[in-house]
Amino acid sequence: MPDMSHRVNDQRLQTLHATGLLDAAPVPSLDRLTSLAARLLNAGGALVTLIDADRQCFVSQHGLPDLPGDTPLRQSYCKFVVYDEAPLIVADARLDDRLRDIASEMAIAYAGYPLCAPDGSVLGSFCVVDSRRRDWTADETAILADLAAAASVEVALRLACARETAARQRTEAILNGTHDAFVSTDRSGTVLAWNAAAERMFGYPATDTLGRPLAGLVFPDRFRDLQEIADQPLPVTVTGCSGQEFPVEMTVQFVDEVVYYAFALDSAFLQALLDSLDTGVAACDNQGRLTYFNRSMREMLGCKDAAADLATEEWAEQYGIYTPDGRRRPERMPLGRAQAGEIVRGEQAMLWRDGERRFLVTNARPIDTADGRQLGAVAVVADITEAHRAEELRRARHAVAQALSVATTAQDAAIRAVEAITDELGWLCGEYWQVSEDRRRIERLSSHTTGDRDLSTFSSDRPLTFVRGEGLPGLVWHRNNEVWWHTGVMPEDMVSPGRRELHEVGMRVAVGVPVRSGRRTLGVLAFYTDVDFPYDSDTAGMFDAVGAHLGHFLERRWAEEMSLALAEARRSFNRVVEQVNDYVWTVEGVGGEPPRVVWASPNTTTVFGVVPDGVPSPTLIERLHPDDADLMVAFQEALADGEAAELECRILGFDGVTRWVWTRARARWSDGRFFVDGLSTDVTERRELADKRDELLEQERRQVEQLRSLDEMKDELAAVVIHELRNPIGVIRGYSETLLESTGLGDRERRYADVIERTTLHLQGLVDDLLDLARLAAGHISVDPGALAGDELIRDVIENHAPGAAAKHLTVVQRVGPGLALHADGRRLRQALDNIMSNAIKYTPDGGEVTVTASRDGDTVVVAVSDTGIGIPAEQYPHLFSRFFRASNATQAGIKGTGLGLAVTKAIVEAHDGTIAAGPAIGGGTTFTLRLPAL
Repeated sequence: MPDMSHRVNDQRLQTLHATGLLDAAPVPSLDRLTSLAARLLNAGGALVTLIDADRQCFVSQHGLPDLPGDTPLRQSYCKFVVYDEAPLIVADARLDDRLRDIASEMAIAYAGYPLCAPDGSVLGSFCVVDSRRRDWTADETAILADLAAAASVEVALRLACARETAARQRTEAILNGTHDAFVSTDRSGTVLAWNAAAERMFGYPATDTLGRPLAGLVFPDRFRDLQEIADQPLPVTVTGCSGQEFPVEMTVQFVDEVVYYAFALDSAFLQALLDSLDTGVAACDNQGRLTYFNRSMREMLGCKDAAADLATEEWAEQYGIYTPDGRRRPERMPLGRAQAGEIVRGEQAMLWRDGERRFLVTNARPIDTADGRQLGAVAVVADITEAHRAEELRRARHAVAQALSVATTAQDAAIRAVEAITDELGWLCGEYWQVSEDRRRIERLSSHTTGDRDLSTFSSDRPLTFVRGEGLPGLVWHRNNEVWWHTGVMPEDMVSPGRRELHEVGMRVAVGVPVRSGRRTLGVLAFYTDVDFPYDSDTAGMFDAVGAHLGHFLERRWAEEMSLALAEARRSFNRVVEQVNDYVWTVEGVGGEPPRVVWASPNTTTVFGVVPDGVPSPTLIERLHPDDADLMVAFQEALADGEAAELECRILGFDGVTRWVWTRARARWSDGRFFVDGLSTDVTERRELADKRDELLEQERRQVEQLRSLDEMKDELAAVVIHELRNPIGVIRGYSETLLESTGLGDRERRYADVIERTTLHLQGLVDDLLDLARLAAGHISVDPGALAGDELIRDVIENHAPGAAAKHLTVVQRVGPGLALHADGRRLRQALDNIMSNAIKYTPDGGEVTVTASRDGDTVVVAVSDTGIGIPAEQYPHLFSRFFRASNATQAGIKGTGLGLAVTKAIVEAHDGTIAAGPAIGGGTTFTLRLPAL
């Protein structure tokens, strides 16, 4: 049951019982309304329900003949209309969180509007029901709201009748308690009423006088002509039951068909009687001069007596009387209008006194004699402030409820509520501000104005943003509480007024209240008026109540929107799950019991095979292969520790197939319950492929080992053969040198010896390269570094290759800087440079150019050899330094080579902790770059 204070609920129940409807006979007017509602809305039934302390009473119904007169409150839909003080619109009670447990087959769809008393109390609901799901339209709810308002009028009439009866009884009690005799008769003079004072004065019991002629009871014959003495306080002599005469002051009034007599022993008592009244009484003479204020009137106006010297047009200003909206003086006061001959009923006004506003209602009429002479006028003034405020609150709440009933979104609801309140209260401007999502600013979403004043400089559709503490909205947000601001003085905690136009358009009072969700401010309702209203707790309370009501509505709307979004997300999730082959599941773990499936996707076949009909969704534990029990235990322990866990195990399917299943899961706690969400995938094929892959990898490893052994055997064989070749080559070279030195050789024999010498040198270089590669492969290549003048070595290498370059008409450009000291093996470094220079000259066509540059770059000496030769295909650069590799274009051009020189060069450079790289030269050809540590 929603929180409702005892005071408010007791007051509501008191009002409810005062209507007399709880135990009343059938009420035809309400029966007509429920019948009309059922016809207009084509509903299965319509009811007027009143909510008592522990029951709901059906005072009118249509279409539900078997309905009892009342039911326990726990079965009531309508109690939520009373507790929320707002309409309840339900398309399907079986789906509503509050109604599903009490949903009735005859009331699947429900629409109810508050049944309000004049003081704003919600006594029950006017509702329609249907036995099927039904989405109520805006037109239908509007019709229902109007019918509920009509039913509220019947309630108001019942209360008014009850109060009139109570007032009559109080009046009779007052009259019976007064010292003056009061008697009423009809036009023929037959006694209708006779108070206790009349019994005492005349000696006749009331029961003996009713229905008898008054004249025969109290008037001597000389006072029998009543028309001549009407409306005049006249001293007369009357007689009692004993026949004794005595003087009194008698006043006779003719009201419709009733004649009222008042007998007073003296005027002092009448004065005391008027002063004892709670309502104010004022009188003026036929000249418009104020002649009398009773005590209540004097207290109401804050004066000692009526000011007889004031003109009628000065009364309003003198006594602080305004029109009900508080903005202007009334053109004429009711007493002045009555003095002019007008009968005034129910004229409302507002009284400003001592900084407080009071609402008054005035009845006034002229005082005329029977012969048409006007003696003056009298006005009776009642203070209806409390009732006015209650009605104002009721109207505002009703307007807000009407606005919320047709709102489609939370933002639309806030905007409509602001418009309804501003219109009902008659304030100049109302705005709704909403805190931004990042909670750094507050933005105006709507602005509504009333009246015909031009407020375009103050209120418009232009975007407006304040920070916390700025302007009225920012201050309400900052305080998280209501703010009643007299705009002439800026509060200390306000950053700035926000809008200078506030004073330009004459706004005197600004009131703001927060719209909260719990303790968090979601938005601000801001209202502005040009009337200098003092702080009024009732009005402020009304604003707070509307803000709270709107906050609850926003929460409900947002909850509904989130619920719809969640439902759509779940549908989307289910669609996605249905499209994948994985098995998605959620289980709940209960201590000491097997896991229980909470939710499972329909595609169980991929994991468990076809599950037999009638068998609930199985868990992995139920179908686990016995050999994988230890894996499952470790998996469960990881989940129990709150970690994400994975498991790859075998599952025994219902179809007899054993599958490898890969499961990923995570545990969570929700409302004290332990859940595990998981995703299981059939990885049987992947597992088989992995096994085959392992077999192939093992086979490949064995083959690689065999190849490596063969390669080592080959290298060892090559090393032995090369070593064996060195001796015969040395012998051949020695004999060739001897022959060339001999002077006895002819030209022909000397040419043969030259060929032998060249061939032997070539073969010697090839054998040396092969030996270096063998040492490189064995990791035995060695250098003997020492201090070396690199620039001199480079120039020497260039000079040695000058004859070969000249033979091809090549231009050799050298840019070798001085002082290039190196820590290197001179013999090995010369070998590397010789290889590079030899290649540059070999692969450069006749007339080309070879450029050699050498310089120091920090701790490094950089040597670059560029040529304008045939170049190297781009895709073959990564293989350039491999053993026996030759570029394809070199092979196609028929240029001979072994493919060993660059491999040996790279080994020598790296043995010196240097690097070598090759790349295309600018303009064609190739550039080789060596980087060696400088000394």
